[in-house]
Parts: sequence; C-alpha cells; structure tokens
Amino acid sequence: VKEKDRPIKVADPLTASAIRAIRIIKEVPNVEKVFINDLSERALNFAKRNLELNQIDPSKVEIYNETAEIFLLKTKYYDYIDIDPFGSPVDFLDAVAKSLAHRGVAGFTATDTAPLSATYPRTCLRRYFAKPIENEFYHEVGLRILIKKIAEVFFQYDIPIEVLFSYSYKHHFRVFVKRYRGAKRTDEVLKTSVGYLLYCHKCLYRSTLPFTDFRSLDLKCPVCGHTLDWAGPLWIGNLWNPSYVEGMLEETANVPVSEETKNLLKVISKESKLQTVGFYTSSALGKAFKLPSLPSKRELLKELEAVPTHFSGEGFRTALPHGEVIERVKKMVGL
Repeated sequence: VKEKDRPIKVADPLTASAIRAIRIIKEVPNVEKVFINDLSERALNFAKRNLELNQIDPSKVEIYNETAEIFLLKTKYYDYIDIDPFGSPVDFLDAVAKSLAHRGVAGFTATDTAPLSATYPRTCLRRYFAKPIENEFYHEVGLRILIKKIAEVFFQYDIPIEVLFSYSYKHHFRVFVKRYRGAKRTDEVLKTSVGYLLYCHKCLYRSTLPFTDFRSLDLKCPVCGHTLDWAGPLWIGNLWNPSYVEGMLEETANVPVSEETKNLLKVISKESKLQTVGFYTSSALGKAFKLPSLPSKRELLKELEAVPTHFSGEGFRTALPHGEVIERVKKMVGL
C-alpha cells in the first residue's frame, strides 16, 4: 500500500468464511476493493453473513462462485493475491502468475510440509520436481523447494520475483513474493537464486551450486571425503528482504498482533541480516563430532558470530567457513 500512489485491488480466491478479506478491508488503508471467491456456495453464504455482521460497505467487495483459477483469470489484475489452500498451492500458481499486476505481491501458504520436508520424498519429486533432504534444516530446505516451484512457474512467463518475507511455523510454510517484468531480469534471478544444496551427513558440510553449474557437480566432501548428499533444485537466494522485514516490525506498533507474532518478527529481523543457505544446531554438531558436552546457545552465538533462526529453537546461522565452525566448536569443549 505504501509504495502505490493509488488504492489497491485485492483478491481472496479461496475465501471460505471471508475472514481474511474482512480484515484487509477493515485494517488496511487505501484498499479500493477486495474480490472474494469460493467454489462452495455454502461457504459463500457464510461469507456474505460475515460481511454483514462486520458492517462491510458492499461497494468494497465483489463476490464470485468459481474455481480459484477461473476467478483469477476472469478478474485480473491484482496488487495483492492471497493463496491459502488446504495442502499445496501448486494448483494455483499459473493463474496467480497471470493475474498479478506489475510490482504486485502474492502470499502463498503450504500445509503439505511432510513431502517438502522429506517425509514423502517421491511426493515432493512429483509435486515440486525437486529432491528434499533429511538433515537438521530440512524445514528450510522444504521452504526453499516451495519458493523454487513458485519461481519456475513465474519464470516461464518472463516474470522475475523477489522474496519479501517467508517463514516456517508449526505445520505450514508461508511466503510472500513480489513480481517484476523482463526476460533479462528473469535470467539473472534464475542464474543467482536457483540451484542445488550439497550436504555431508558425516561432518555437516554444506554448500550450494547454481543451477547453471550442474555439470561441475562434485559429490565428494572437501572436508572429510565422505560422499555428499544433495537436494534440489531449490531456491538458493534470499528468504527475506531485510528492509521489508524491518518495516513489518515497525508496523506492529500500529496493528494489534500477538506477542508470538512480534517475537517471530524479531528473530527473523536478525536472521535476515545473515542469509546463509542452511544453519547449524547444537545437537547435530554434538552428534556428528561426538562432543562430550554441548556449549550453551548464547556461547555458540558469541563464539561463532552467529544469529538465531526461527526454524529451530536450537538453531543458528553463521557466515564462518564450515571448517572454522568445527574448529571453534571443538575448542569450546576442549577437544
């Protein structure tokens, strides 16, 4: 809303009770209209009743009874589209890519975290055309696979994206992307932000390989010589726009949100300033190197110049080389 010089147009294609549409109309300034849709007529009856109960101006809403894809393609172009399905958002990606206005934002939720996080790897391969991995940061890998899927659908229409904000919370992933224009910019994003994760289950070494460098793939760990595992293709670019996260944190002074939400934003605010692919956990380090004791998280953050991650209570990110991390951790426990 802040960057537009006009009222914005919003789509809620899977509206159900219309709670999100109602909140947007009542809480977000400068909204021209929210277009709501649901395939279920029963759901729309509840939505209409809820609009009345909340005294929503009828001129602020248009109601449709279509599949989400047909609705979006009929009514485009939107400044914000919210996709919050039960399960995977993949069915709706194509219609969103075609219906989102230039510099518009789309929010996607995925509750199929089990396939994305390697519990059902074959499902992940079919649905997202990517291989997940079982390690200490498998939820981050799942989120990155989801973003890659969003990106590849947008890219096929020469639409580059920027990830503004993303997170993993309980049983869902959520990501907000902003779209731009241009084949050249799409090529640049593809070159720098899509690739593979290389990971060693023995010494926890991790690195990334750009998608275009696949032929130079070496599956021997440069630290311990063990055979590397891999995941992808996935998003290896940023998970957050740091200034956008700061803006969200500032907005909590104006919008009533829970303490849980504020705490999540505070952690991600720190995390967004050190955007590594993958993180460490004290228990994974202890297991891999048979440490006699585990340093406290506070000690690890200080010694490894690290920041906490919202993905795991015991997790932390550091920009130090992997060998340096091992050396410092072992020194901390007297090895």
